[in-house]
Amino acid sequence: MPKAVFFESPKLFRGVCGWEADEALRVLVEVEHSHPEGSMALRAVRDLDGFIIDFEWIYANPAAERVLSWRVGGLVGRRLHEVPPELGLAGQFEAFHQVVETGESCQQVFPHSCEGFDGWLQATVARFRDGVLVRLRDITAARRAETGLRETRDRMVEILENLPEGFISVDEQWRYTYINRIALALKGMPREKLFGRDLWATCPELQGTIAEREFRRVMVDRESASFELEYVDGVWLDVHAYPSGTGIAIFFRDSTERKRAERERDALLEREHSARLEAEELARQRARELMTAQEKLVQSEKLAVAGQLAAGVGHEINNPLSFVMGNIHFALEQITTLPDEPVREALKETAEALEEAREGAERMRGIVRDLKTFARGDDVHLRPVDVHAALEFSLAMAMNHIRYRAQVVKCLGTVPRVWANEAKLGQVFLNLLVNAAQAIPEGDSAQHRIVLTTYTREHQVVVEVTDTGKGMSPDVLAHAFEPFFTTKPQGEGTGLGLSICHGIIRALRGELTAVSTPGKGSTFRVVLPTRGAETEVVVPSLAAAQELSSVQGKRVLVIDDEPGIASVMRRIIGRGNEVVVSHSGREALELMEQDSEFDRIFCDLMMADLTGMDVHAEMARKHPECLPRLVFMTGGSFTARARAFLQNYSHPRIDKPFDPEVIRRLVAQSPPRV
Repeated sequence: MPKAVFFESPKLFRGVCGWEADEALRVLVEVEHSHPEGSMALRAVRDLDGFIIDFEWIYANPAAERVLSWRVGGLVGRRLHEVPPELGLAGQFEAFHQVVETGESCQQVFPHSCEGFDGWLQATVARFRDGVLVRLRDITAARRAETGLRETRDRMVEILENLPEGFISVDEQWRYTYINRIALALKGMPREKLFGRDLWATCPELQGTIAEREFRRVMVDRESASFELEYVDGVWLDVHAYPSGTGIAIFFRDSTERKRAERERDALLEREHSARLEAEELARQRARELMTAQEKLVQSEKLAVAGQLAAGVGHEINNPLSFVMGNIHFALEQITTLPDEPVREALKETAEALEEAREGAERMRGIVRDLKTFARGDDVHLRPVDVHAALEFSLAMAMNHIRYRAQVVKCLGTVPRVWANEAKLGQVFLNLLVNAAQAIPEGDSAQHRIVLTTYTREHQVVVEVTDTGKGMSPDVLAHAFEPFFTTKPQGEGTGLGLSICHGIIRALRGELTAVSTPGKGSTFRVVLPTRGAETEVVVPSLAAAQELSSVQGKRVLVIDDEPGIASVMRRIIGRGNEVVVSHSGREALELMEQDSEFDRIFCDLMMADLTGMDVHAEMARKHPECLPRLVFMTGGSFTARARAFLQNYSHPRIDKPFDPEVIRRLVAQSPPRV
């Protein structure tokens, strides 16, 4: 709860407000003084004829002066046209005037510059006596996030529009969701006449062709397909369709010239001597290999772009998603704990809407987590990894290879985390699962099994992938991990998969071995050490969470340069605890010089002025007794220095967006102050 400010005498009150004290203004000051958002009150200044010619500040809380970068007490008594124009407030005279004259509230967004920082403020203006009450909010981060997402979308549209191939996407109802310029040129219709319409209604020439059959198979089976199509007489297309969201996406390229050349070549081959047939076949084989290599190169470039986008989007979403989820959780708690049953019943639909919003935010959290895993595939640094999570992620990626060949059986034990690289470990599991599937023939999945087993052995975690496939002979098994050794036909395998996996596991100080019986199957065993794992944050059970929610009397310091994070942390930790918020590492260190008696300290790892690592170094030098109470918060973006720091120190770490019950558990389990 914000602390109320009481004035011991009317004289002191007049010194703060500039007007004679009255009850309404006194209550306003008491309520708004410690509010985390900026709040100001201005009175209308009128000429002798009663016309408003300016506005004069009668009150501004510290938050408003922080947002405007104006010294405490520096606004009261000033007039609107006296403040520097870069603050953005001078241009709001007309809006204030309109609110006073009409009594109707309004909301203004305007640019704001101070001390070399350019941002945006949102002002909610309401009438207050013969003046206005203004609530200020810094929306710079939201505007920048919106701009970043819009630029990302525009970049993706630019990429699709500049592709040399045609591109079409449809939803599960076969309605167009996107069509690029190449596809529009082929169809000969404007984009506005196609969006939202049915594919089969606008392309009746596709009905009954290989295109309809393959497109419907991709929609149902969620597997990609490539084929050639004679779109109209003499016009040929190379088509590639694949699942996209709940619908499908279609790439196509005009191959008419190539088909014409092939026909001419075939006619020539028929007239040539049989001795020339072998040479022509070899030429076609080389052409196919070249096309395959070209397609792989294009896919690699697309994946590289997708990885960069994934890393940027995941990091930008994490901070706003943290306080969105935290505030939804807080609102649900407040509604469900209301003592008045009729009020709770009246807010039932609101609670249901918030619950749906929470579920959507949880889905976003899962998407961001997968984006982070995908984006850091080349990260060589190690961290605690949940073996089961990595195994499940790899299994989901490999299911297209497995589902028609075998049933998956899981025999998973209780195992600790291992010190590894999540993406690299997932690469190993994915390779082993695909190899197991390829060792089993298609079409008899009910008779075959792929068994996943995990268990602990001393200070090691063991993961086994067992298949009931064709197995390997002793000679093949002896060379299985050698580079470039493969039993697959030429062109279908490089012989590097198991060799790379073996190298990854050895780099993690583990072992990768295999046993096999011809005709009965194989078992690949991954053994990883568990030493060196970071302190884990365990989510409490429901009963434990309810018990933690009643913990009170703790003093908590929150250090984060994101205002929304600080606000939601204050709500999550609860009214019974004292929460002190610092918006920079430097400010926090200055505060601790005066008062370091905190039960728990939450500190963002990456901040603008001083990082969490700098704060840790200063605390180690001046306040070492506070280090056991330190918890780092991260948004998922790490510098090389940050990765090295996290490997060398065992402080608890929570990833944004965090679970409110984890925060409360950390507060409740804070070590005693000495």
